[in-house]
Amino acid sequence: MDEKLTLAQPELRLAEENLAAAALVASAGLHRSGIASLYYAAHHAVSALLAAHGLEASSRDGVQSQFGLHFVEPGALDARAGKYLGNLLHARLTADYKGYVDLDREDYLQAAAQAKLVIAAVADYLAPRFPTLVFDRVRSLADGL
Repeated sequence: MDEKLTLAQPELRLAEENLAAAALVASAGLHRSGIASLYYAAHHAVSALLAAHGLEASSRDGVQSQFGLHFVEPGALDARAGKYLGNLLHARLTADYKGYVDLDREDYLQAAAQAKLVIAAVADYLAPRFPTLVFDRVRSLADGL
């Protein structure tokens, strides 16, 4: 397997893990933790996209920037994917650091819809170009949100 794809596959596994965690904690009514996990799922899916193309980012802002520059702005992916990744980051920061802000099931569902779009956009873009990457579980988990 190409080295870039070798780096992308673990990112997809992290996306899977975070999608599963989001569903699990949200089903227990822990929407704040679910929102944080949804951000990380989308972040890792985007990181897989970057890795598959040999692009590196050393920070969450770098991931957002590289994603926008190479995939969203040129129109390769739905423009909402870039916006939603930013929204998810904001929601995660709120969930993690602003305990005084109430986050409920509706907030979780909104984040889930946005994460689903980001992940689907990445998967739809990568799958035909890199058929050896394994997307089945990521797609299944995202569809179940």
